[in-house]
Amino acid sequence: MSNLLSIILVASLGVIGNIVYFRYQSKKENGKEVLKMKLINLLLPLFITLKHDEINLEWAIKYDDPCDFDSDKPGRLFNKLIDIIKNNLYLADDELHEACLNFLNWAELSDESQRYQDIMNNVNTDDADFEKFKKVVYERYHAERKKYLS
Repeated sequence: MSNLLSIILVASLGVIGNIVYFRYQSKKENGKEVLKMKLINLLLPLFITLKHDEINLEWAIKYDDPCDFDSDKPGRLFNKLIDIIKNNLYLADDELHEACLNFLNWAELSDESQRYQDIMNNVNTDDADFEKFKKVVYERYHAERKKYLS
């Protein structure tokens, strides 16, 4: 009788152990898939667009009019980033979500002619929301990339 009880107990623990392990593996794989989606659909496109704009700024400083380039930054970036943000904002954490919304607000309310005049007159343009957005995107991209690769 004790042999039968031992066999049933071992079999039950084996089944329970397999169920727990399967749930752990499923959760781990699903978390990795969500992280991959977040990287591919949201963070990577934002990161690449912002980096590309920095490279273009360096080019504009060397060969073109940096004032003109900087004055149309809100509209230029808004047009490039609006679809990415609109379609994938649900993947953002709270801080990135808020930074994206503040960026969109900043870009919508910026007046290109007024920015150009401010830049030409050496008046500080209020780009704090954009700088915060850029900082959050860079931090999140690097952190999530490291997490995905580990």
